Amino acid sequence: MIIKNYTIEILISTLVLVLLFYSSNPVFYSDSSRYLYGSLKDPPLYFFIVTTMQSIFTTLNSVVILQTSFVGFGVIFITKSIFKYFNLNLLIKVFVALFLFLPILQFYNHLLTEPFSYAFSLLFVSFVLRLIYNFNIQNLVWCSIAVIALLLMRSQFIFLYPVILLLYLGILFIHRSKKKLILLTISFISIIFISNSLISLNKYTMGSGESDLQGRGGSPWGGTLGEKNSSGAFDFVYIDAIYISTIEDKNIFKDDDLRKTLTTIFQEADRQKVLLANYNGRGHFGFSSTVILHQSNFLLEKLAIKKNTTTANLKKEISIKLIKKNFKKYIKFIFKKFYDSSWLFVFFPFFMLLAAFPIFLKQKSNFLLFIVFISTFSLANHSLVYLFGRVQPRYLIYTDFILLIFIYIIFTILLKRNSIN
Repeated sequence: MIIKNYTIEILISTLVLVLLFYSSNPVFYSDSSRYLYGSLKDPPLYFFIVTTMQSIFTTLNSVVILQTSFVGFGVIFITKSIFKYFNLNLLIKVFVALFLFLPILQFYNHLLTEPFSYAFSLLFVSFVLRLIYNFNIQNLVWCSIAVIALLLMRSQFIFLYPVILLLYLGILFIHRSKKKLILLTISFISIIFISNSLISLNKYTMGSGESDLQGRGGSPWGGTLGEKNSSGAFDFVYIDAIYISTIEDKNIFKDDDLRKTLTTIFQEADRQKVLLANYNGRGHFGFSSTVILHQSNFLLEKLAIKKNTTTANLKKEISIKLIKKNFKKYIKFIFKKFYDSSWLFVFFPFFMLLAAFPIFLKQKSNFLLFIVFISTFSLANHSLVYLFGRVQPRYLIYTDFILLIFIYIIFTILLKRNSIN
């Protein structure tokens, strides 16, 4: 009986140990250098974890062991949270845990932010579920901590601001309490203040310590020129702007040097058939984005030096003007991005939200509020990636696996109710 009560803990712990016995060696990618030396463009939490573990254990294997164990803990915790509020049998409990464990198999030993980001996403959703069904200060504090941790892990999680605001408004709509209003307001302000203060402090510290980092063979940008001149999210907006445009659009720019540079970029893009006019099916944009960025960077860096500006400023100027000129085409292209990637993960939460929200306004149900939350959680992440990023599966695992498991649970609950009736 005792073993049955701890089935999930035993199962997930065993799987974590098997993975680590198989290999605890870190796998490096081009982005990994940013977390070894620090980066002005990244939030500080993962760099802090890597640095701390290295200073204590003098090996990066310790990072792999920590992040794998932490994801395992996240899977156990969310599974226990789910079955605390939803009456489902042990077999479903095992299936949920195994399904949420699947992403670990691919990235558990990667020296990237994915393992911790996924783990904190699991914890965040767990605390949201507990907060909705049992509002108290403890659950609110833990929920706030999880949000702050995600914001300090990846810039991508900026989408949590509107999600957490909508969640708090939903809780207030159910309870209509001045005390809860004060607590939720303090929580929201604290999330904004703490996360932004720590990110700003990191940028100040990394900037002042640049010479020391370079002396150790690295740089605040990971030691690569491409990252040093990166425009962050505007890199991807710039790619979209070039992709949807044509060579004739260069004429909207008055500056002769900028117009000549864009002429060269568009001519090369035409030659390699990487513009929207050359679209030939799913996957075309994924191929084109790399080509456009590669062929643009050197030309824009050269022009930036001549104009005494930065490539970031040039990309912003080009992006804004080209998107304004081709706005309808840009909107259509965003929807085409949906089709080119995992469009089902947009339509599923959209229709879930469309069905749950009006009923929630009438019934003020905790269950319906959670459906509204999990839908907006997924939609916000996908919207951010489609608008400001390159669509890659690893950017979407933080919401998609959780969304799928709750769709499964919702169907299970509904079928169970129908069978009783």
